Amino acid sequence: MTMPSFRSLAAGARAAILGLALVSPVAAAHATELQMASGYPDANFLTKTVRGFIDDVDARTKGELKITLHNNQTLVKLPDMIRAVQTNQVALADVRLGNYGNVDPVYVVDAIPFLAGDYASALKLWGASKPYLTKSFADRGLTVLFAMWNPPQGFFSQKPLTSAEDFTSFKMRIYSSETRRMGQLLGAEPKEVPFAEVPQAFSTGLINAMFTSPQTGIDTQAWDFTRNLTMVGALFTKQLVSINTDVFNALPRDQQDAVMAAAAAAEKNGFELMKSLAEEQLTLIKSKGMDVSAANPAVIEALKNVGTQMTADWKEKATPEQVKVLDDYAALTN
Repeated sequence: MTMPSFRSLAAGARAAILGLALVSPVAAAHATELQMASGYPDANFLTKTVRGFIDDVDARTKGELKITLHNNQTLVKLPDMIRAVQTNQVALADVRLGNYGNVDPVYVVDAIPFLAGDYASALKLWGASKPYLTKSFADRGLTVLFAMWNPPQGFFSQKPLTSAEDFTSFKMRIYSSETRRMGQLLGAEPKEVPFAEVPQAFSTGLINAMFTSPQTGIDTQAWDFTRNLTMVGALFTKQLVSINTDVFNALPRDQQDAVMAAAAAAEKNGFELMKSLAEEQLTLIKSKGMDVSAANPAVIEALKNVGTQMTADWKEKATPEQVKVLDDYAALTN
């Protein structure tokens, strides 16, 4: 994916921001309305977290700041979220970091298997990477509001995953540069397939497996085209909900404070919601007739070996400033 210059987009957009329809007065209520794009269906817990944030902003500002959500990629596609905020198509967006691995390696460091493979480690990795990511987004004209995590991951496949050798038969749907590399190191054939095209890709034989969360399995109704889910945990990829910095700075100070307070609450609530849904989602998938199991030790060991190699590869292509993110994370885990 070839990305336009983030800096040039941001610089060109800022001059025109106040003349665009990102911030529109709602005459009857004397309110300000912001448009927001997000990538997931109504039932997805990420969408529920965003809607909770929106409701909280409305309550904290007593209706003076309203955010209208356009979710499920109805207004902006997942790979275009940063650009949409920079160019003032929307004021806010839910940015899936995995779509930008070729822009900055820190954006996909959380996709390295078993680098941060449990809930506590996922929070520590965010703590270590937050200063860097916040500055990186600020340089692009975006203010980071809060993070959201995708749940523990697994392999959906038509045939059971019983050994590391089974990966060689996988034509596997992946979703980022790092999961592509993971698939290659496992011996699978990685295929980047847009979220909305997953069912068709399975039906046509383009893919026969996918590495993703149970939530995505539910969103795509994976039981219609796979029989097995092998859970590995392994990693917790993130989304960053962000707002155009010029839009944010144009808000009254009390509204800025309300947005940041609602964002802090949404980050905490979303993380807890993600954790609480893990078993519930697996139960739902089982009820649809799928076989759900934990990966055996040989499969876990293969993934850990891949994670070690990917960490070494990551460090080789990272700058000293980027490597410091991992150093800071290591300090938090020791």
